[in-house]
Amino acid sequence: MSVSYDAGNAISDATWVAVLLSERDVAGQIPINFVTNPAVSLSSACFGNGLYARKDAAKCISNLLAVGYRRLVVDLYWSVERRTWTFCPVEIPARVDVMVSTYTSTTTEASTTSTITTETATTTSDAGAATITGYTDSYGDTVYELGPYRCTNDLDLYSLSEVLVGYFEATTSQLLVYTTYLVLNLHAAGSDAEPSKPAKAVTGKNLPSSDSERPGSFLHDALREYLYTPTQLARDRRNLNESWYEVDESYMPIVEYYTIHTDEAGKQSTPDGWPSAKYVQLAKSDRIIIEYGSVDPQLAEFNITQDEHAIFPPGYLTSDVNITATTNGTLTSGCLYKADATGVSQANSSWALSNKIPVPDGLSTDETMGSLTNVISDMTACGISPMLNTTLFDQTADTNVEHYRNVSLSTGWAWAIGEPEGADTGGGTGDTPSFDRCAIMDLSSEGHWRATNCSETRRGACRIGNSPFSWTISNATADYYNVSDTCPPGSNFAVPRTGLENTYLYKYLLTQPETTINPASTDATLREIYIDFNSIDITSCWVSGGPEANCPYGADPQQLERRTVLVAAIAGIVIVIITALTLFVKCNANRRNSRRRKRVIEGWEYEGVPS
Repeated sequence: MSVSYDAGNAISDATWVAVLLSERDVAGQIPINFVTNPAVSLSSACFGNGLYARKDAAKCISNLLAVGYRRLVVDLYWSVERRTWTFCPVEIPARVDVMVSTYTSTTTEASTTSTITTETATTTSDAGAATITGYTDSYGDTVYELGPYRCTNDLDLYSLSEVLVGYFEATTSQLLVYTTYLVLNLHAAGSDAEPSKPAKAVTGKNLPSSDSERPGSFLHDALREYLYTPTQLARDRRNLNESWYEVDESYMPIVEYYTIHTDEAGKQSTPDGWPSAKYVQLAKSDRIIIEYGSVDPQLAEFNITQDEHAIFPPGYLTSDVNITATTNGTLTSGCLYKADATGVSQANSSWALSNKIPVPDGLSTDETMGSLTNVISDMTACGISPMLNTTLFDQTADTNVEHYRNVSLSTGWAWAIGEPEGADTGGGTGDTPSFDRCAIMDLSSEGHWRATNCSETRRGACRIGNSPFSWTISNATADYYNVSDTCPPGSNFAVPRTGLENTYLYKYLLTQPETTINPASTDATLREIYIDFNSIDITSCWVSGGPEANCPYGADPQQLERRTVLVAAIAGIVIVIITALTLFVKCNANRRNSRRRKRVIEGWEYEGVPS
């Protein structure tokens, strides 16, 4: 039986939906290598209890995707005997005789403890088969006990691709589209006879050889519709005029983030640039980018370069950053903020990631979560993507996703807790009318944002030129509708687009005289400053571009190959018309016999904004 994406409504709170959507949109033109995303190790979050069961794993991966983890780090094990990449660290022999065992689990519900006992039936003996202890789980699948591991024999690369495809199919709305990053660590499976010992080297004909056995070829075929590949990146970089610059201007990557070369014919190219998320997700409709991580010495002879048409080589999407933090979660080293930096090359956060998140010992659950969320918030503000590689409180994400959700949501860098206020009501209540909502940076909240009435008077944040990190403030206070007119010459009313850009604005404001900016003041005009972000047009649809900016979700996101789309649409319309005429003729007699005429309105899908 196949498995697929199944996470339910893991994030249903309207405020969190608005946070995730607005942060995605404000960073939509930033090259993807400079956008922070929460990462997680599946070995910790899904298999930290030693159980590698297919349906449990599918639920776990689904939950992690649903609560916002954008980068999945996967440990794959090459099974020589089964000729496949599995999640189980130990070989499960192709021919196996399972001995009877009893599996007991205890669950607590409504203060009542119940015990469920399941027994296996012995499989038919096979000459030469290995004998392994196992049991039947609650799904009816056989789980093999292999030293410290418990594995089903069908949890493999195909299972992972099924969940990913299901996730992509379930999140086709523009409001739900995010880029997923997959990092594959390759290992050799250990021996079932000695499951606790290191695996032996795999050489010669025992190595993966056919296309179906190579992760690159397999995933390229399974995820072809959604995959942004090294080949595509190289092609896009060679001629920007026909790739990133061919789309609508709002999808083009911010050019200050990469190097551009222009030849004599005016063709532009880049040796180091990456596309923006809007280009990948909306213009190209791609959803996933894959990288090789580590490769065990036992697989040293496996040539991963043959997969470079589909999978990026090790280190291409990852730049490790060493960090340290205090027990309460305050980052003490590793921050990529450089006080004097004005350009990206001086504070380079390209693909910055750290898996060294400290988890303090001896603290209560609340204290531990507080420390974790503090350090993760600091990391994101410093331009570093945090990678969770801990089984939180000895519970995997398929059984308890709440803690993993809290860690994921703590990577939000823009809004203060509980903001934007009134995400589902427009800021009003039953007794109070809603108001136009505009964003301010609140210095008393360490530079996080709040929603406020657009008629309030504040200074505005003004970007100097097009520099990501250079800011100034407006010469006077004004309401949101007029504050852009008060920015000094050479600057423009703007909004930070990443956690690191936000930190540069916040740190700059802290250097201002207290008569102009004072985080401790009771006067809101001294501790708050407008940024170019509002939801005036549609509630929860936050946009930049001033008070006249419109929510984009009613527009067609596809800007590439418009002629092809148009031709396909026309052909579809013709088919619909022919079908409708046929049905009309067949149903005409029935209509004559009906004394009352019924009008049927066919349903249509509308991609709206969460309310």
